[in-house]
Amino acid sequence: MHTQMHMVTFLITVFELVMLVFQGIYFLQRPSEKSRLQYLILLVCLIAYNICSGLFPDERWAIPLTVQTIIAYFVGFAMSMYVVYYFYKVFDLKHLRFFATYGLLFFLLLPFVFLFVVPYLLTGDSRLSAKLTVIVPFCYGLGFIYSTARALILKFRTAKNEGRLIDEPLYEHAIVAYISMVCWALLPVIVFFGDFQVLEHSVTNAGFLMMTIIYVRSAIKQSRREYEKLIESERNLQNMTKTLKKKVKMRTKKLESVMEAKKTTFINLAHETKTPLTLINNYLIEYIEKHGETDEIKVIKNNVKRLTNDIVNFFDVESYERGFSMYNHDRVSNFTSLLNDKVSLFKHAAKKKGIKLVAKVESGLHVKAHPGAVDRIVNNLLENAIKYSDEGSTIETGLTRVGEEVLFYVRDSGLGIPDDQKEKIFEPYYKLSVPGRNSDGMGMGLSIVKKIVTDVQGSIRLTSEVGKGTHIQVSLPIATNADATVQEGISTDDIDFAYNQILLEESLDSDKPFVLLVEDNIEMLNFLRSKLREKYNVAVARNGRQALEKLSSMPSVDLIISDVMMNEMDGYEFCKAVNGMERYAHIPFVFLSAKGATEDRLAGLNMGAVAYIEKPFKIEELMARLDSILSNLKRHREAFVSKAYQLVMSDKQEAHPTVSSKRCAFTDNCKKYHLTSREVEIIKLLIKGIPYKVISSDLSISDKTVSKHISNIFSKVSVNNKIELISRLEAQELLSGSHSEVTRLNDDTTTGKTV
Repeated sequence: MHTQMHMVTFLITVFELVMLVFQGIYFLQRPSEKSRLQYLILLVCLIAYNICSGLFPDERWAIPLTVQTIIAYFVGFAMSMYVVYYFYKVFDLKHLRFFATYGLLFFLLLPFVFLFVVPYLLTGDSRLSAKLTVIVPFCYGLGFIYSTARALILKFRTAKNEGRLIDEPLYEHAIVAYISMVCWALLPVIVFFGDFQVLEHSVTNAGFLMMTIIYVRSAIKQSRREYEKLIESERNLQNMTKTLKKKVKMRTKKLESVMEAKKTTFINLAHETKTPLTLINNYLIEYIEKHGETDEIKVIKNNVKRLTNDIVNFFDVESYERGFSMYNHDRVSNFTSLLNDKVSLFKHAAKKKGIKLVAKVESGLHVKAHPGAVDRIVNNLLENAIKYSDEGSTIETGLTRVGEEVLFYVRDSGLGIPDDQKEKIFEPYYKLSVPGRNSDGMGMGLSIVKKIVTDVQGSIRLTSEVGKGTHIQVSLPIATNADATVQEGISTDDIDFAYNQILLEESLDSDKPFVLLVEDNIEMLNFLRSKLREKYNVAVARNGRQALEKLSSMPSVDLIISDVMMNEMDGYEFCKAVNGMERYAHIPFVFLSAKGATEDRLAGLNMGAVAYIEKPFKIEELMARLDSILSNLKRHREAFVSKAYQLVMSDKQEAHPTVSSKRCAFTDNCKKYHLTSREVEIIKLLIKGIPYKVISSDLSISDKTVSKHISNIFSKVSVNNKIELISRLEAQELLSGSHSEVTRLNDDTTTGKTV
């Protein structure tokens, strides 16, 4: 038995394949069009039907004839099933739900199995089985045609009555699709009366070919609309670009004018600063010569020197930016002698930090450059290496000749420089940003080094890897003129980068309150500690991580004072960590910071800090604030415990009348200050000493929302901390349920400590 696809069927199939590719490409460009995807699936089913029914059954195929016959008819039924689903899905005809679900099972799939497959396997007569199996689908098709017509009419009529607009292409699509469905419904009739391949495929494909034309037409129209919109958008964009360029140009000129005015003001300010610094420095030297140098005077001297260097660097950068050179390089400097002098000084500074400095300096090397410029290169690179290296690491430096150049290098095993910052660090005022490290300085040193190297026609190369260290090489032209005057190393003062040791902790006085002081600047840390230890037991830490470790080892803490900008863990993170620990969440927190913006202060206070003190500050004011905080804390604690104790005793004698009156007072005060029910819930939990994080978990809200609510509460009640809030609302009754809590608080008051 040989089956051959008719030429008409072949041409129809080829056309549909071409349309499938075209529509597929169009859909990939616009994947949001779900109706086109449904049509692509329908087109695939139609092509499969044409191929299978046109080529099966045929003895030339390796597949058994029985299987080929079943496949050919099954593909036809599968396509019919998807036609029903297509109408239901694309036109959103909910009235056809039965036809698209159970109807497919009962009237198409089951008849195919029991009226075609079973009889065909028993009799081997495909024609008889085909006639039997098309009777039920024919009736089902008539019902589906009628129901679809009603559903479409109802859909369009409802849309019209409701004033909803339906696109014209949707009407066309519905009409053509309905015609295609009617043609498809005639398929059982053709199959019943005979095997007419050309007629069968012509009738079933005619309607669907019309749908293809509709989709192609829709694609062309949409492409035209999109092209027109694109042209219009491009035209609008060009006009907007022109307008924006004009605005940007005007704005740039204005910003340049403002920046120039600010820079001029800052230069004038720096000029005015040089005279006071000169006077301070000279009088300081005179004072040291007469009275000697104490530790306090040494701190003043180092900080005056640092400020002077920053001012000098600022003027040098500005000079280079304006095209002026600070040095006359028509001189020869003894690089070897200068570097040896510097290494001896830097070794002492590195040793203070626990760093080993190794130098390999070749003798007799001279460069044609001003000795002050060479000194600046050496100072900056060695200082940076020590600054960004950790205790126990090694720094290598050396000087050698490579051809006609002198190579000076510094290699450390410190933090390293991220790839995205390797070029930027040579820009003026750019400060290296390394996670977990607070950078000092103004970011001018390396920019000056590069300017100097460029002036003497040298080169600078940097290689670095985060976590492994940095290697910087500076190449300068060698000086070979033996008759030139050789300038030896210039005189230098002792190098001190404030790598001072933290003062040793002294014995504790149990009668004094315990204060935890967290500050990354050692000089500031020692200064504050020396002042605070007169009244308090002071424990110190350099960052938040160290403070947490210190906190866990301390028997009690009454107050925490913390800087904000610190390495490894900053003050805000430390405060959040403390608030999240139930054991320490009650400890008053005071911020000391150079960040004085309103948002910074609000951020600190919203975290629960009782005070935010901006640097610079007067030590007398700080001491007064701390005394006030601790005195109020002690006074409120004593009053709190006293009232709680009275409340417990009254429970036994008066059957809770005080509790009832206190609760009424609390309720009245909440109404007085217009507190919401959510704010009252938070106040009750806050008074019980529950941390913010636990409150957010209990109430199923975020930490940020809790902080915002508490900030609003403080604002409404006009208080600054939790202690004042308790006093203002008279909320002692909220803790009346626990006798053991009263006992614990009473013990704390007796000892004057919080655990």
